Amino acid sequence: MDKNFIIDQNMINYIFSHTNNLHKVQKKLLKYNEKLGHIKKLQISILQANFIQFIIKINNYKSYLEIGTFTGYSILSAALALPKNCKLIGIDKNLKTNNEAIKFFKEAKQDKKINLLCENGKIALENLIKKKEKYDVILIDADKENYINYFNQSLKLKSKKGIILIDNTLWKGDVANPKIKDKLTVKLREFNKYIKKSPISKYILPIGDGFTVCW
Repeated sequence: MDKNFIIDQNMINYIFSHTNNLHKVQKKLLKYNEKLGHIKKLQISILQANFIQFIIKINNYKSYLEIGTFTGYSILSAALALPKNCKLIGIDKNLKTNNEAIKFFKEAKQDKKINLLCENGKIALENLIKKKEKYDVILIDADKENYINYFNQSLKLKSKKGIILIDNTLWKGDVANPKIKDKLTVKLREFNKYIKKSPISKYILPIGDGFTVCW
């Protein structure tokens, strides 16, 4: 058996206290999301956002695509790590959360970097494919029913040395319990099986709600 320990909130707080501080607008955005009730779960975890920044920095990546932007925490984190001449696109059909996200981008002076598309995910990705766009980092964090579609489209958009990140692939641990058969758990379980059969290299990181990395 592998040696592992449970990362509880106390351990997470310790990690945060011994790593880089968050940008002041990141902190403000997190506080804003806390007031949104149950939908705050649509935000990726701070650890996941830090991982995205780490991946961008060590690989000197210059482009980022995100499907499912919510209020902008993940894409803002990416923008803060990317150079000025980057290509950065977020896709989300929710106009209200897009408008809130833009306010935070402007406050962090990252709004000129970020291009938000208020469109259906599959249609927006297909348009990018037609333009033969390529991205170094692609984050999938939208409607779980379309994860397989988003993944296949992302394969066509990933740069040669790029990566695809998929959130929620452990789904509170429910995917590992065959007795749990609600719609979303089944969809994510099917997606994980689909990814497993894909020839692309992949690994599920046990951070946030499960973070699959494909390269």
